[in-house]
Amino acid sequence: MEDEISRLRHEIVELRRLLNKHQWSGLTPVGATGACPECAGSAPPEGRGHRPGCALAAALAASAAGAK
Repeated sequence: MEDEISRLRHEIVELRRLLNKHQWSGLTPVGATGACPECAGSAPPEGRGHRPGCALAAALAASAAGAK
């Protein structure tokens, strides 16, 4: 339980860091084709998605894995 709380706190800190960095500027609405504000990777079919090492992609993957 303590590990889960610690993991969630770390995830919240990282998500807040990303939000403060970008302050929602340039974020693409859900379902729209555009580029990631962190790595500038474009969504399929035009691009291949997030680039390796993208912090936003890592945070989203961690959230998706935690939701399962």
